[in-house]
Amino acid sequence: MKKWLLFASLLGSSAAVYAQSSVTLYGRIDTGIQYQTGMPQGNLFSMETGNWDTPRFGLKGSEDIGAGTKVIFTLEAGFNSLDGSIGSTLFSRQATIGAANPAWGTFKVGNMGAYELQQDSFDLDPQLMMLYGIQTLVRGRNWSDASNGFEYTSPTLGGLRVKGQYELTNSTNWNSGDPGSGPGQLGGAQGRSDGIELNYDAGIAHLLAIYDEIRDSNGEFDNVYVNSRSVMAGGTLAMGPVTLYSGYQHLSAPQASDEGYFGDGAPTSLPSGVSLPTAVDQEWIGARWNATPTTGFGAAVYHTNANHGNGNATLWTLTATYALSKRTVLYSEVATVRNSSTSNIGLGDGYSDPYGANVVDDPASGAANSRTDPNFGGSQTGVFAGILTHF
Repeated sequence: MKKWLLFASLLGSSAAVYAQSSVTLYGRIDTGIQYQTGMPQGNLFSMETGNWDTPRFGLKGSEDIGAGTKVIFTLEAGFNSLDGSIGSTLFSRQATIGAANPAWGTFKVGNMGAYELQQDSFDLDPQLMMLYGIQTLVRGRNWSDASNGFEYTSPTLGGLRVKGQYELTNSTNWNSGDPGSGPGQLGGAQGRSDGIELNYDAGIAHLLAIYDEIRDSNGEFDNVYVNSRSVMAGGTLAMGPVTLYSGYQHLSAPQASDEGYFGDGAPTSLPSGVSLPTAVDQEWIGARWNATPTTGFGAAVYHTNANHGNGNATLWTLTATYALSKRTVLYSEVATVRNSSTSNIGLGDGYSDPYGANVVDDPASGAANSRTDPNFGGSQTGVFAGILTHF
């Protein structure tokens, strides 16, 4: 008994010497109004949440355990600022624990959630994660989620930083996951996913390259907009108050097919020659101008091409922001998307408008009045304004 008391005393003394811990509560709230045209049932005026950034709250903390090493953790939940509801699970956005040291980098394990590697792609987006941007023409593919993960971020050496992720399936099959175990892309079940990222800062220039793959619960790449390989590269160039953006993304899903996606009830009113694409290419260019210390403007053009049709479209966007304070910003964006005759991409976020035809007999998407995409060959225009504050 005395030995255990002595051990506990020594442990407490050690903790008193080394442990310097901190816990921080943080969050964001984002709410606004929106008007969109070109939907099958007409135009829509609505109140929206998260048109710039997802409302969230979380706890993050660190404990100094000596020799420059800190034990770190993050718990983060997303919520809807319109009705106060929480996401699918309390800490679905992130629940990780790890260690960090300036000499060897940062290692995390747990639920990467909304911090799946692909979401770093928004560093290349001229519209800074606003609703209409690099995720629009790829139907939300850049909003990827992942669980059961490992993450390593290297120290920055000569301007170069490397980051990698690997997400296990927690299944007896190496690539396949347990359907319903999720979260996976857009809340669905996932198989194995992984990726690597290269970040290079050279003064006024920033270069970023990301390879990312997300498999379905069967371990396949069955939908180019959901479970696919993604290769992305681009950069930014800061010239005084103006920053230029440019990037390219290639998506590949070799197992994609109408039969695999729609099953026996494939839609009958798709344009001739249109089927689920197995590859998509997207490129974009844009700029941001900090006109004053509180006022900013952005403009960008995005274009995508898909094989087998159903993905050839161009998106034009304009944004404006005004900082009321260091914590609170007013924002607005206007955008127009125009489709080829074999495409029906809309201005949605990829959650309420997954891939599918705008027809009643589309078994994957439901009745036409539940859809927000334009009809094939159609266009859609949207505008929104909102307020975002963080704490």
